[in-house]
Amino acid sequence: MAIPKPGVQERILLHLRDYADYSSAVEVPFSLSQMGIANAVAIARSNVPRAIATLKDDGLLIERQAHVAGVSRKRKAYFLTDGGLQVAEETWGRLQDYPFRVILSSGDTTSTTLGEVHQVLPFTMRIVDVIRYVDDNGVLDARDLSEDVIERDLSKHVEKQLVTSLEDLPRSRYFYGREVELENMVQLLEARPTTLIVPGIAGIGKTTLAGKLIERFRHRRNLFYHRCQDWEGQRSFLESIADWLTNIGDTVLADYLAATPVPRPAESVRLITDAIAKYPCLMVVDDFHKVSDKALHQTLQGLALSIMDIEEQVGLVIFSRSYRESIPTNDAEGKIVSIPMELTGLDQGASRSLLPAFGEMDEGQFQYIYHLSRGHPLVLELINRGAPATAFHETLENYMSVEIFNKLSAEQKRVLGALSVFRESVPLDALAVQELNTDELDSLVEQGLARNADGDTYDVHDLIREFLLQSIDEQTAISLHQSSAVWYRAQKQCPERDLELIHHLIKAQNSEDAAEQIKIAGPSLVNGGHLELLNLIEQLDLSDVDATLSAPTLQISGDIQILRGLFDEAEETFSEALKYAKMGGDTLVEAQILSSMADIHFKRGNYDDALSMHHQALDIFIKSGDPIWAARTYHNLGYLYRRRGDRAKAMEAYSNVESIIIDGEGYEMCKARINLARAYLDLGEVELSREHAFKAYEETDSLGDSSLHARARAVLGRYYAKVNDADLALHHYSEALELMGEAGDPLALVETTLLLGEVLVDSGRTEEALEQYREGLIIAEANDLRMQIGELLSRLGGTAPDRQRRMEYLQRALTVFRELGAKSRMRDVQLLVHQSIMGH
Repeated sequence: MAIPKPGVQERILLHLRDYADYSSAVEVPFSLSQMGIANAVAIARSNVPRAIATLKDDGLLIERQAHVAGVSRKRKAYFLTDGGLQVAEETWGRLQDYPFRVILSSGDTTSTTLGEVHQVLPFTMRIVDVIRYVDDNGVLDARDLSEDVIERDLSKHVEKQLVTSLEDLPRSRYFYGREVELENMVQLLEARPTTLIVPGIAGIGKTTLAGKLIERFRHRRNLFYHRCQDWEGQRSFLESIADWLTNIGDTVLADYLAATPVPRPAESVRLITDAIAKYPCLMVVDDFHKVSDKALHQTLQGLALSIMDIEEQVGLVIFSRSYRESIPTNDAEGKIVSIPMELTGLDQGASRSLLPAFGEMDEGQFQYIYHLSRGHPLVLELINRGAPATAFHETLENYMSVEIFNKLSAEQKRVLGALSVFRESVPLDALAVQELNTDELDSLVEQGLARNADGDTYDVHDLIREFLLQSIDEQTAISLHQSSAVWYRAQKQCPERDLELIHHLIKAQNSEDAAEQIKIAGPSLVNGGHLELLNLIEQLDLSDVDATLSAPTLQISGDIQILRGLFDEAEETFSEALKYAKMGGDTLVEAQILSSMADIHFKRGNYDDALSMHHQALDIFIKSGDPIWAARTYHNLGYLYRRRGDRAKAMEAYSNVESIIIDGEGYEMCKARINLARAYLDLGEVELSREHAFKAYEETDSLGDSSLHARARAVLGRYYAKVNDADLALHHYSEALELMGEAGDPLALVETTLLLGEVLVDSGRTEEALEQYREGLIIAEANDLRMQIGELLSRLGGTAPDRQRRMEYLQRALTVFRELGAKSRMRDVQLLVHQSIMGH
């Protein structure tokens, strides 16, 4: 069996060791850039910052801007410190005896080591190059290698893969004026990675300018356009950009979203930045003023700050109706983060171009129209298409109302009204079901009041939508929303359809049906991370809704609030939901709500209240004959008793779980068995755990559920660790980690990483344990697993060989546990801090 190749960090040390003489040079080789390091050690460029993070933290290398040979602009370059060079020399001394086989040009195979390979090869190769070409079987095939091939692989730059995502971009009919603004934007984006903020009033031409800007960069950069909507949040934006990045060739963000119901802004920014740093990209975000989701604001702010440090040609342009500063213009050090570029009315030359229907008009008439419109493109277009320009109005709103909408026919008003209640572009059949004369659409498009978004889909400009919605009476609006709900109900089920259906049912004041839809689709929407459902629930009037629907609706609302960390609000919501559940006699929902409230009390450290509520829930589950929820509640009780140090009651609770699952089968019973085996191991009841661990392994294998089987293998690995069989423990842990990685189960992945680290430490393999803990920390931080973050930091603090690093990790762990209110774990970490200070 081949010996594993040296790790990435060892290869980076060996690579930089060869360039130690350039540490103070003004111009450095390409090999010292991020891409050069990525080529040398065979990893993606986006992974280089993560790979060198520990080396930087340990003071083994430094990063500075330098002129890189063959590159026009300065790039980040990396150099070993004196301490790093010493570690690199020690690494080389340790790896000289690394054995492998070489296939020579003659076809003969010979065995050699890294220290002696130069005696075998027909030409000189750097050690890091040799390692790169050694395959997983420990074989270096030198038959097709040459100095030219090696140089090509080392000097390659990322190949441009130009991908566009412009589905939301409306088609524009014309473009007049704005040449100066457009040219300024292009020059700023070409000069360096930057963020542009373009504010302007409704209808001033922001979207048209966005389209023209995108045209200028077509075939030069990867292009992404996203149009924000009132009802969307961070996840919708991230899913759009993840699809775009996947098409480019980077799936990391898509994988993260698949495994994370509630993405963290900081982690999302890091993943996007890592991806776009490899390619020339332009990202355009339109209608940013519609965004109310704080997480999306934080994501775009973080993205703007991160773009400054990217070396590739990357730009972010944000169009908004709001003049409020949404992205900072400077960072804490005074560096420029974003550049505001306000859009005002068109100049007189461009305004004339928008009035071809008037032909040659005298200066007085033009000046009148120009001052009436204030150079506003949409108003100029409407005037050109026949809107009166005979009376001056104090505001654009008054002009639109008096001169345009009041003069539409009744059918035109009906068609525009129906179109305006939809929050997105819709096909013709969405209007046809309302028995509208869709032939009027051609006339409305011609007048500039409706837009043909794409093919047979139509929408209206936001400015026109606002006027329409203000002018429609309440009864008409309810009728239009009812018809829209009918159309959405007939569409294929998907999260977007569910959200739109709920929205229109609420607006149609059909609260009962809206609550029914939330009860049906809510759990899957929450599991999919569509937390914008909370905004819809908050608009729902539950006063006339049956209690059997109000209770689960508020239960879902409370679940979302917990996910957002709003524990006080969640407790209040659950209390109201509990009231409705009792009124409606829905005992199962009542018990589930009690369990959720118990979890809140547990997180706050109120163990007595948590125990009381779990007991109340348990009584209901037993009376209703629900074995799955009863087993789950007994397990929660056992865990709480363990935390209180009451071993006897914990064992009693777990024995009740055992009696429930003894004859049970299926997915939920397997989960209960795995949890029971883990609990017995925590209590030191190794033999009691053994039976359930082996049975869970067999049952999950037959079920064919890879994620559940991975958990069973993790428990089995822990059993073998308890009986001091390190080899079998490592085998099962490693297999479990691989399965969990494929299944996208971050919590189980982190917990198994903790267990694997323990076994590695016990086996004297400290470096490998530290590497496992660091990888687990990355996953835990990406998924906001706060308790697991604290555990991993405390393990790193207890394992790291360097005293300063131990103290840093332990202080961070203390901070995390203090924020969580985990007092017992704080005491454990404080003991480790004391031991570290005393030199133990």
